[in-house]
Amino acid sequence: MWVISSIGFPVEAERRVMAERTVLDMWRQLLVEAFSERYKVSRSKIPNGLPYTSAAYFKGMQSVIDEQIAPLVSIRNSLAHGQWVVAFNEQRSEVNGDRTKKLNGITLWHLRLQRNMLNHLERLIFDLMVTQYAFERDFDKHWSNLQAAQIRLRSDKSKEWESLLRKRHLRGKVHKSKNYRKLIEAGLI
Repeated sequence: MWVISSIGFPVEAERRVMAERTVLDMWRQLLVEAFSERYKVSRSKIPNGLPYTSAAYFKGMQSVIDEQIAPLVSIRNSLAHGQWVVAFNEQRSEVNGDRTKKLNGITLWHLRLQRNMLNHLERLIFDLMVTQYAFERDFDKHWSNLQAAQIRLRSDKSKEWESLLRKRHLRGKVHKSKNYRKLIEAGLI
């Protein structure tokens, strides 16, 4: 919504994105609209009508949508339909074991990294659509940051991160207690 409501995004393109049936289709249409507008190629000719490098940009960004955003949207839909512990198939007639496993494996660590990854993708699409030079200039920087988030997600160090947070919390409690005692001893409390 942030990208399509920006000043540089054409109203007709916004309408086409918003007309899509699913959030995932909206992401895909957004990408097509952005490349079509940037490179002045009709939407029906994306990606084949793009220059080689631009087509590679498109395919890379499309792979992020298909491999990262699609599962995220699926999990989000389960949560939105009250499936907090067990996820069902689209018809809600039986349990979806894969989605349930993914749902139960999500932690705050995963959500933070996925948000980071989405921020980089949003920035790429915004630069593609709205800026004159930033897309090509900053693509490698945003792309490497996006890939770094994907690598961290695959490495799944959420347990170590949670342990670190617990240690920090306990250390903070000890410091707070020591500081409180010092204030009492100094007669300030």
